[in-house]
Amino acid sequence: MSSQTSLVAEQVRLQQWAAQIQECQSRPADMKVETWCSEHGITKANYYYRLRRVRKACLEACNPEPAFVELPIPAALPTAMPSADSCDMKPAAVLRNSRGLVLEIYNHTSADIIRSILEVLVHAE
Repeated sequence: MSSQTSLVAEQVRLQQWAAQIQECQSRPADMKVETWCSEHGITKANYYYRLRRVRKACLEACNPEPAFVELPIPAALPTAMPSADSCDMKPAAVLRNSRGLVLEIYNHTSADIIRSILEVLVHAE
């Protein structure tokens, strides 16, 4: 319970700091940060500390998606890859989604690889 309370307290503190930072950033153009800070009872160093903490919290909340997902190589690989001028180098199927994801499936692609890819795609947004 104590850790949950401190987590809530930190979130409240970050929200208050974010409001202060927004207020400071909308100060008059001729007013310096140092002047704004002294008028609001905080030091310039404390303002920049709070700014850094709020930015870090925002970046952690965004949590960008991984750019790629590594798939294991199946034990049974094809013995020979088709040549570049072969018909096998043209995809047998092309799947596209609304977010721009394109998946090309070739005739020589093993069922294990296709199964692994589809398992990953189920969880992709």
